[in-house]
Amino acid sequence: MVSLKKNSLAFILYDWATSPITTIHTTFIFSVYFVEKIAVKNGSFLWGVIIAIAAIMTAFMGPILGSYADKKRKRKLILFFLTMLGGFSTMLLWFAKPGIEYLVFASIFSCISIFTMEVVFVLYNSLLSSSTTKKNYGILSGFSWGAGYAAGIISLLLCLVLFIFPEKLIFGLTKENGENIRACMLFISIWMMVFAIPLFIFTSEPKKNKTNKSTFQYIKQGCIFIFNEKLILRFFLSRLFYFDALATLFAFGGIYASNVFDFSTKQILYFAILINLSAALGAIIGGFYDRIISSFRVIQCCIISLIILGIFLILIKNEIYFWVVSFFLGLFIGPLQSSSRVLISDLVPSKKGGQFFGFAIFSGKITSFLGPLVYGFLIFIFDDHRIGMSFVIILLIFSYLILGHKNPLLKNYRSFN
Repeated sequence: MVSLKKNSLAFILYDWATSPITTIHTTFIFSVYFVEKIAVKNGSFLWGVIIAIAAIMTAFMGPILGSYADKKRKRKLILFFLTMLGGFSTMLLWFAKPGIEYLVFASIFSCISIFTMEVVFVLYNSLLSSSTTKKNYGILSGFSWGAGYAAGIISLLLCLVLFIFPEKLIFGLTKENGENIRACMLFISIWMMVFAIPLFIFTSEPKKNKTNKSTFQYIKQGCIFIFNEKLILRFFLSRLFYFDALATLFAFGGIYASNVFDFSTKQILYFAILINLSAALGAIIGGFYDRIISSFRVIQCCIISLIILGIFLILIKNEIYFWVVSFFLGLFIGPLQSSSRVLISDLVPSKKGGQFFGFAIFSGKITSFLGPLVYGFLIFIFDDHRIGMSFVIILLIFSYLILGHKNPLLKNYRSFN
């Protein structure tokens, strides 16, 4: 069991702090408000453009920020700046009233919010090595990822209870001009800033990488190392495919339920809660298995399980079976994400953590739009969401084949030093 010292608890709290912004802003509440009330024409397309721009910025800035932070030993300082930038940009969405005249304002600050809440994980993930002992990486990562899922659901329920459902709102707010929706942005910004603070107080800065190379030479050196070490290269390429599959699942899971099983809005909300809770549970369970069988084997098992469950998802026609399969999907999605963080932390010395987590976010974001794009194209051609979902299975199969069976953790990478 991981010892919940101050630095370990602070690490968990940061995931708890940041997840609500993704849940409330990007996925469920503000995104719908943006499409329906601000960008009344082509709103879905414009929201997709905002997310795509943020993803591209994250992919290219991740390795640069991570490498620079390694060299300067300023991971916490840069992370603090990005966290505050994300919090204040989200908070400013309070001023994004309904109407096309607020389109540019809402687009800019939404893009900044989404970008910062993605790129912070380059530096945050690299602090795992400073938050616990090496043998407990998996357990701490599992608990923190689980806390993030739980925080997303709890914050969503609080927003619904406090700002969305009641006729009479707290603090004298009304539902005119989207005040209740915009208040949710204030709520999650304050939530994040409060719960993120302990990380900057109780977590120590990792060792400085004493390279004399410039940041771009340092990035080039890292790229050459990855391409020369085939097992690590296979992991990053595999990660590209299975993160694309997960991005597609998150983007179209609710839409799939709505179209194939005729789910109502309330049922889709219950579906989201189920997936997040099972993913949280899975991340925690997977954290223990990281220590027993290794994070690499956990990733393998999760990919195989998701392929099998994905096939069931396409074949089943009974709604009850859909709920059961969805629960188990979440159970393997959580550890797949968490163990990916652990594998990099196990592989890479802490002084190079920023750089390699930068490469990881590059591999996770650079093609993240392709899965949803192909899924949408298949729906357009065949008008069948089961065919669209089959593409997710293909991505997972590719990721498993590329990953291979040789565990990169068993090799001694002397050239790291």
